[in-house]
Amino acid sequence: MASGIPILLHLLNLRRLKVVEFSTIRFLQELQLSRVRRLKLQQILLLILRTLLIVFAVLAFARPTIPTSLPLLTSAMRASVVILVDNSASMEASDQAGQRFRQAQDAARRIVGMLRNGDEVCVLPLAARSPHRTFGFTRTFAEALAEIDRLTLSETNADVPGSLRFVEPLLDDAAHLHREVYVISDAQRATLMRVENDTGKVFYSESAVYLVRIGNGLAGLEQNFSIDSVKIVSQLNQPDKPLEVEAFVRNGSDRDVSNVVVTMAFDGVRNAQRAADIPANSTRSVVLAAPPQRNGIVGVSVELDDDAIDLDNVRFAGVLIPPHARTAIVGTGLAAELVATALAVPNESIDYPKPRRFNSVRELSSQLSGLDAVYIVNGAWSDADASQLIQFVDHGGGLVVFASDEACVASTLQRMNLNVDNTITPHGNDVWRVRNLDESHPLFAGVFKAGRTQAAVRERLVIRKLRPATGGVVVATSDAGSFLVETMHGYGRTLYIATAIDPAWSTMGSTGLFAATMIRSSIYLVLPRDQGIYAKPAETVTVQVPARFANEQSFIIVDANRVSTTQTPARLPSSTLITVPAQHQVGVVKILTSDSTAVVPVTVNGPKEESHLTFFDDDEWRQGVGALTANHNNIIVTKSGRSMEQAAMKARTGSELWSLFIVLSLLCAFTELLISRFFASDEGPAVGAA
Repeated sequence: MASGIPILLHLLNLRRLKVVEFSTIRFLQELQLSRVRRLKLQQILLLILRTLLIVFAVLAFARPTIPTSLPLLTSAMRASVVILVDNSASMEASDQAGQRFRQAQDAARRIVGMLRNGDEVCVLPLAARSPHRTFGFTRTFAEALAEIDRLTLSETNADVPGSLRFVEPLLDDAAHLHREVYVISDAQRATLMRVENDTGKVFYSESAVYLVRIGNGLAGLEQNFSIDSVKIVSQLNQPDKPLEVEAFVRNGSDRDVSNVVVTMAFDGVRNAQRAADIPANSTRSVVLAAPPQRNGIVGVSVELDDDAIDLDNVRFAGVLIPPHARTAIVGTGLAAELVATALAVPNESIDYPKPRRFNSVRELSSQLSGLDAVYIVNGAWSDADASQLIQFVDHGGGLVVFASDEACVASTLQRMNLNVDNTITPHGNDVWRVRNLDESHPLFAGVFKAGRTQAAVRERLVIRKLRPATGGVVVATSDAGSFLVETMHGYGRTLYIATAIDPAWSTMGSTGLFAATMIRSSIYLVLPRDQGIYAKPAETVTVQVPARFANEQSFIIVDANRVSTTQTPARLPSSTLITVPAQHQVGVVKILTSDSTAVVPVTVNGPKEESHLTFFDDDEWRQGVGALTANHNNIIVTKSGRSMEQAAMKARTGSELWSLFIVLSLLCAFTELLISRFFASDEGPAVGAA
């Protein structure tokens, strides 16, 4: 734009002049035509020189550079460099050159060693980048080397898309125009995993991106086994009963393996062990069992022996072993006695809470806050009593209701989304029987031995009166409709049994099914609706506190390293929330009340993809990263060493043309001065002669 100023001035000087006639016009007409031509030539030459002077001056201030080396103009540009080091679990593997993570650190140090005074650098991990740290460039190379030394391996994935997205604003604030990003990694496929629906570009900078490969895929690696997942098989967990855990063990190598030792521990104490044979590139299930020995939150870990990658040799599961239920029985007569007898069977220890007895729901109402489960055998209750029962269930309590002809049974259960029909009886002397039990339901899972049918248990139960219900989950059915139905309301559960403990109704009280249902329901009803929360490393999670703990003023969070912190919950109109901060150590985090009562576990495990050792080749890696960037032509795949250094130095070396343009602008100014003086001296005598 500035170069147009001389042209504009030239055009203004060429505007048409007004003709004024005067008596000596004959002398002007005698000017030679050659003088006019010389004047025009002078103006054109001066216009060109002045325009070039401005153009060269502007170009000099722009400091242009070309990659070609020119005599006297070649120099190395100052650079702003970002180094991304893969510290994911797969980098723990070793090959003939040593551990790959150490190789990556050495490559990062080599890059820092290539820098010159005035360059700036920023070192970042590709996995588990702390959200609480502020990252930026430094020109102190010793500080960058110390940052490389501080890097540690993490159980999480290397996140190349997220890291490039994070680097973009850093480069926007870089001091130098020449910018480089180094991604030092083993090129495992998991490094390019993206969150769902994240398919767009994440990196729009024109910076050069160097993909520095560490190792050569599977070449030279040892056999690697991993635990993909851990599942708690037992559904009703008790301190004195075996806790069954299923682990899925994967052989990630191309060779079969025998006698892989799988060990289970509770809170770090080993208590079960098995050996398994695992074919190449396959997964096998291994089930281990041991009694937890105590109530509360138990941190279950399943572990393998050392192999190529130790970080994927252990996985965790948090399980809540509930305390013995504080139960109450509402009712009178033999029926209430039979329920009390059944509930006293599981444990005879002195600390076992004995069932409390009440003759009516009204008598019970003032004691509900100290109970976990209530069994209503018979009797009637008012609408006010029903409201208190419903509130008890809403806050996490358990309720077992036996059928009766009382209208309050139907009205109360209807308010908990269960529709109770009228009482029905079979024709004549016929009887009904239980025809099907859901053996997958926690109440009956594992009750029947393998190979034994339910027929023997069903045939002993004779039903003469039935009051079936609809609207919940049917756990058992009879010839005439539902027999046992479960409904959930708020944070609690209600079990409805469609017959009564009365000879006029059934033989329910004298059967093994009755005892099993009573005993197991006392355990089932105190289990939390949500057995636990699962999180990834570096992920913040919010946990909804069970309603029975909603009034607690504070909670204790015990992390995997057994470090305790106290946190005040956030109270919303409908819930109470606890925020568990991001955990960088895998394991089980325990949330407790201030008096150490177990609330809920949070299990933190690394992604299983890290142990699936599949790698990109160079072209796939370049294309994969290229899909993340706006300019895939700036991506260069290389290996640590001389080839990487040569590629970087070639990109940084070029010819800076600003000094050349300064010389040219000065030359234009000097020439313009000479031409002006020449024409001025040439015109002087002519004017005098006139």
